[in-house]
Amino acid sequence: MINMVKSDESPKEEFKKAVYNSFRALGIDDFPSKLMSVLQSEPDEISLGELSEMTGYSLSALSTTLKAMEENNMVKRFKKPKSRKVYVYMDKDLVTLYTELQKKRYNQSLMPFLHILPRIIKKYSDRAEFNSEIEMLEGFQEQLQFLDEESRKFIEELEKWRDMRGK
Repeated sequence: MINMVKSDESPKEEFKKAVYNSFRALGIDDFPSKLMSVLQSEPDEISLGELSEMTGYSLSALSTTLKAMEENNMVKRFKKPKSRKVYVYMDKDLVTLYTELQKKRYNQSLMPFLHILPRIIKKYSDRAEFNSEIEMLEGFQEQLQFLDEESRKFIEELEKWRDMRGK
């Protein structure tokens, strides 16, 4: 019987494509999304050399990007005893990964607005010529407060679910 499956068609390859598309939809750049799709589909750690061969990226490019990913708790880099090779591992706990991404978005996009908007409103609120602008900003602030509360609840629920699962 002839195998009619293309060499790039397998559950693993389809999963890699789905992971890549999911991370891209979350706003993650192309290169890290490709790396995460490979790392999520590998059951164990993988050496930088192997990762380079699998992705076609240079060791230098991989190292730079993986360092940033590690700083954001997305991957772990390490050396095995008596080995000079650097290995990379991405936890298969998607809830933790998603929680970390949500925290990062919360801290980088929502928190700055929550701190600066009240100062802007206070600075201009006693000047009549800015009443309509201040009114608009107050509506924006109300929405931000709602998003703040709901984002915190969502992150707490993700963490609670993860903790229940023993991660």
